Amino acid sequence: MKRIMAFAATSMVAVAALAGCSMDSPANSPAAGSADSSCKGAKIAYITSATSVSFWRSLSLGIKDAAEEKDATVTDYDSDNSQGKQLQNAQDAITSGVDLIIFSPTDSASAPAVLDVAEEAGVPVVIADIGTEEGEYVSLIKTDNTAAAQEAGEYLVEQLQAAGHSSGDIAIIGISQTRQNGKDRTAGFSKPVEEAGYTIVPLLESADYTRSESLGFTQDLLAGNPDLIGLFTQHDEATQGAQTALDGADEPIAVGFDGSPDTLQSLKDGTLAGAAMQQPVLMGQKAFSTACSFLDGEKVEKEVTVETILVTRENVLEIESDVQDTVFKE
Repeated sequence: MKRIMAFAATSMVAVAALAGCSMDSPANSPAAGSADSSCKGAKIAYITSATSVSFWRSLSLGIKDAAEEKDATVTDYDSDNSQGKQLQNAQDAITSGVDLIIFSPTDSASAPAVLDVAEEAGVPVVIADIGTEEGEYVSLIKTDNTAAAQEAGEYLVEQLQAAGHSSGDIAIIGISQTRQNGKDRTAGFSKPVEEAGYTIVPLLESADYTRSESLGFTQDLLAGNPDLIGLFTQHDEATQGAQTALDGADEPIAVGFDGSPDTLQSLKDGTLAGAAMQQPVLMGQKAFSTACSFLDGEKVEKEVTVETILVTRENVLEIESDVQDTVFKE
């Protein structure tokens, strides 16, 4: 099984030219590491999709861990999965006089509105996951969602074949498909599953990202698809809602995306076969370090990819401590 993968490369490359002076590195910023670092004591806003989701809480804690070393202040703004509240949060953060915004959008389509108001106000933005359809920003901290979901799909195929299933129905409970990462997770997972000869039933798309929502989805899938042999859940609350509905049943064999203490326990119990886990604590730390470098006048990478970890019921005990450091933090 795949072991912990290397964290994003540390070398810096030049940022592509950005429109408008608002996205340029501060002209008078001192060299990195100097006592007069512009990052030291900086005021940062973290506009997050929804603090009700453990992934975003872990990412926020990663940001704050890194910020503490620089005596920087980080204020969370919870968008509660609302595009309107997200835009208001951006306006409120700008009005408060922040030096930079770290931004996890509710979806890729709504992100440009926030980027536009920030650019107009001269406030730089680092995007932490999800991505955007367009707009100016300093850097995007991301996961290779396609590759991670493909790995989860390949693992599910192995488990299905080991159980004697050469064909059958596979279901997906997805995150919003207006998010680029949602599209990537669906495409990445579907490729090896369909190539192996399995049929993917119509995707059910999450709206409120709760366990109760996913519990209902899973019950509907079981009732409507008697040949259901596999399930892929694209976020933690969906994974746990599905686990409740499945109630320890051996089939369908379930794999998930992301990680939480409850998901880790499901893997240890053996009721969940595997999960492609992002590392949001590391993503938050990298988002802040990138923001800090930018404020100090350094050139930063336009896109930074943080690797994922495939955690399975076979390897979970071996890598549990690593997961607890980088995947979730409560």
